[in-house]
Amino acid sequence: MKTSHLRHLFSGALLLLFLASAVNSEAGLFNKNKKPKHPLSPPESAAPAGNPFLSGSQQESGNAQLVSFKRPFWKPPSYELPYSDYKFPRSEGKSRGFFSSGKPSQDMLQFIAIVRQRAEALARFNLTYKFGGNHPSEGGMDCSATMKYLLGDLGFSDMPRTSYNQYDWLKKNRTLFHSRSIPASMGGRKGIKPGDLIFWGGTYNSGHKVSHVMIYLGQGDSGTHYMFGARGKKKKGLNGAGVDVFKLNSGYQKSLVGFGSLPGVK
Repeated sequence: MKTSHLRHLFSGALLLLFLASAVNSEAGLFNKNKKPKHPLSPPESAAPAGNPFLSGSQQESGNAQLVSFKRPFWKPPSYELPYSDYKFPRSEGKSRGFFSSGKPSQDMLQFIAIVRQRAEALARFNLTYKFGGNHPSEGGMDCSATMKYLLGDLGFSDMPRTSYNQYDWLKKNRTLFHSRSIPASMGGRKGIKPGDLIFWGGTYNSGHKVSHVMIYLGQGDSGTHYMFGARGKKKKGLNGAGVDVFKLNSGYQKSLVGFGSLPGVK
């Protein structure tokens, strides 16, 4: 009886040890499974700093910490501007002063509306002025690249890259009007009109007569002139960006060279 009793006690002890071990093992597995591999939502500090349209390598060079999640919380843009399939029906000959000969054509009105919408969309990319920058994916563009990016696929594939070559482009097509003054109101035979390129000189030592270009968007209800482009590293537009919509003051400007319509636009 004594030997049998000890045997039963020993068997019971082994059973208890086995059960305890199994419970601990299951508890360990349960605790591991409670912690997800990725947080359910990204911490605020994980958001990319600065321009969200830059590539990962550019973000890292700006000391931004990028965190990867299964479901990204920000989406890079496609850099597709409105009316990417639109082409202006360009014509031959002079195209200055359509306001002086009555109402502008429907093609011209549509073109102005499209340029304004594309300019406003590009202004929301939050780009900086970047000398030599050719594309929004670089984080910024310079003045002439902004013009070419805005207009190049609207029927102006022959548009040169630099501001001084764009000036020569208008000059050779006889659409340029030399002036040191922006008129108080748009229109007239020698007046500025929406869609005109505006040129300045002496903004930096370019070695050319012209060193800066922007595009005129027109006047608001208050009579204020507005233009679009990349104005400079220290200049911020209406949206707080370097490539943006800016106010344009009328009157004499020492560095102003002139303004003119795009070749073939009437």
